[in-house]
Amino acid sequence: MTLLRRYLQALWSARKSLVYVFLLCFALLIYMPFLMIVLKSFGKGWFGRLWLPPELTMHWYKFATEVTNIPEITKNTLVIATLAVTMATLIAIPTGWAFGRRRIPGKELWMSMILLPRMIPPIAYGLGVAQIFYRLHLIDTHFGVALAHLAICAPYAILVLSATFEGLDERVLEASSVCGASPWRTFLHVIVPLILPGILSSMLFTFTTSYNEFTLTLMTYGKDTVTLPVRTYIALGEGYWEVTSAMSIMLVIPSLLVLFLIQRQVAPEKLLGGFKGV
Repeated sequence: MTLLRRYLQALWSARKSLVYVFLLCFALLIYMPFLMIVLKSFGKGWFGRLWLPPELTMHWYKFATEVTNIPEITKNTLVIATLAVTMATLIAIPTGWAFGRRRIPGKELWMSMILLPRMIPPIAYGLGVAQIFYRLHLIDTHFGVALAHLAICAPYAILVLSATFEGLDERVLEASSVCGASPWRTFLHVIVPLILPGILSSMLFTFTTSYNEFTLTLMTYGKDTVTLPVRTYIALGEGYWEVTSAMSIMLVIPSLLVLFLIQRQVAPEKLLGGFKGV
């Protein structure tokens, strides 16, 4: 019995070690590319098969800021993302209410149509968008690029808000009605506070999607609407690897901040419609 117990303990220890090794390998697979980008953005004279740069410098960040006009490009990116978030939220609130609170014939079909732009290659969808936008003179406008982003931002917002509305506790709404509140007062003072985490979640997700979008931007941008992803791609094509790495870090930081906000401010159960216990 003692030998069997020792064997089982050794087997359990070996199993735990394999799990840790697997997690370590997975972490290296995910984070090593980011580490290489960070080192490349600070490295100077880093050529050949060297694993670490021989010298560190901030020159590439200065070059990216001054020569590639990062402040103006960042402003374009933020303006476009803000427009896309605003339009997606205005569309998603009534649509999410309909999907979450109403019986809609063919609801699955309608949802599939909403998700269709996310299911096909962006380049294929972008070609059609570009053809239409050229005729409508929406190319190289902030509104036009944001409108192109709307096709991939709105599905996220609608999915999040439909789950949020579906999770609303019907008893709370009935109690508000029994207390004499009008539908408009119920919406402002009862529904809005309950769905606010869901709205915030959808806005954060859609902002990140628009901020990082490349393909649809590439098909609809111009000299006045260059965004950070497109400018990073252009710098890479010009052979500025170090500058591209510095720009990539600038591009990643806002996404990490958004992820931090999602984890700190929005509880997962509220994101998935966890208001039934209110």
